Amino acid sequence: MLTPSAAKLVTMLLFPEIAGAAMLWVAMWYFWFGFDRSSYLKKALWFPFLLFLVPLATAFYYFLVYRRGARAEAPTASAQSS
Repeated sequence: MLTPSAAKLVTMLLFPEIAGAAMLWVAMWYFWFGFDRSSYLKKALWFPFLLFLVPLATAFYYFLVYRRGARAEAPTASAQSS
């Protein structure tokens, strides 16, 4: 059993992780609804994972879908100079 001071310390240490996971979940849903240009089949396959496996699926979606989309749309050095 945690003492009240230890419980407050654990709460203070875990709050940033909880807030970050919640913000990532909202941001990945926002991207999924508005900006993801994947096929409807791929989006349909991601839907249950994003809905039910919140902390793990959002991290996978970020690295496997979001980052690839951002990298594909990033301007290259040669395109910027011309």
